[in-house]
Amino acid sequence: MKKFAVLSATLLAALALAACGNSGSDSSSSKSSASSSATTSKITINTGKDTSATVPGAGTLVMRQLYAAPHGTQSFAAVNVTLNGDTIVGARIDEFQYVDKSSDWTGVPNSDKDFGKSYPKGKFLIGKAQNSAPYSALMKKEAKATQTWEQSMTAIQNYVKGKKVSDLKTTIKDLKATKKASDVVSGATFADTAGYVQAIYDAATTGMVSTGITTTDNNVTEGQVLAAPHGKQSFAVVTVAMQGNKVANSFVDEFQYVPAKTFGAVPNSNKDFGKGIAAGTVLGSKRANSDPYSALMKKEAKATHTWTENATAINEFAKGKTIAELQTTVDDLKGNKDKKVADVVSGATFADTAGYLQAIIDAAKAAK
Repeated sequence: MKKFAVLSATLLAALALAACGNSGSDSSSSKSSASSSATTSKITINTGKDTSATVPGAGTLVMRQLYAAPHGTQSFAAVNVTLNGDTIVGARIDEFQYVDKSSDWTGVPNSDKDFGKSYPKGKFLIGKAQNSAPYSALMKKEAKATQTWEQSMTAIQNYVKGKKVSDLKTTIKDLKATKKASDVVSGATFADTAGYVQAIYDAATTGMVSTGITTTDNNVTEGQVLAAPHGKQSFAVVTVAMQGNKVANSFVDEFQYVPAKTFGAVPNSNKDFGKGIAAGTVLGSKRANSDPYSALMKKEAKATHTWTENATAINEFAKGKTIAELQTTVDDLKGNKDKKVADVVSGATFADTAGYLQAIIDAAKAAK
């Protein structure tokens, strides 16, 4: 992914979420920042918690995803857990934080396009997984960190793999009682290791659900990428679990700046993370906000399916297929502009269905 110079922060007077552009006036003054800070207490947080979700028992690989604040008030985490019954098959965590603009960092997709116009002045949004090297160098300087972000996060993800969800309760208790995280989770040195394990537990028990393939095999490889499958106003986190050369499950979600009055925000939006962004907006998950986002899409673009219904249809289509088979579908969708998406991917009506499938392919290729 290329590095970039971030566009100056812009006040969006209105958000045209149907990819039909923005309108607004410049808001790079300290007054904008103060206004944003003053409204943080009115923000509704939406973590994607779904306690009503139907989750299959053992024999089906299920992905659950949740948004959390395991480490301070300046970032939020996307937490993805793959389960077979009550056994954790895999886990992925990435955290997102605003940093000072610099060529040292790689921003999330579309940071140099419309999505970046809502950033705090002089900053851009990064994923820590992709920026482990510069972030870890900063942590070594500021907090005497002895390991990279990636090393500690990998240790946590490896630790939970193969454990029962209920086992994590004991782990969290032990982490809170001991002085060294590495005494409990080998290889992890995060001061907030308990927070990350808690986030995995919360995702495994209450996260949004993407149901996968029926199987008794818990051996999977996982890949996760940041992508821009739909226009310039959002970025996506795409996670894929592979069994052999076939997709066992996938989870796609996108993040976009949306009106604070009608949408729920990612964690810490009412704290430091939310300060300085375009007034009246918050960063929200489309999947966690499927109802209001879909209502807006119905009004603006005559959408006939909800965002989650489309995402589910794409996941259902992808699972059980090889990368080559998915690539053939993407090529077919791109090469036949007159063909209805639903004729190729049953139940999907996204105009950018090919973009979402391509993101799943990219995540599948990254699986290891």
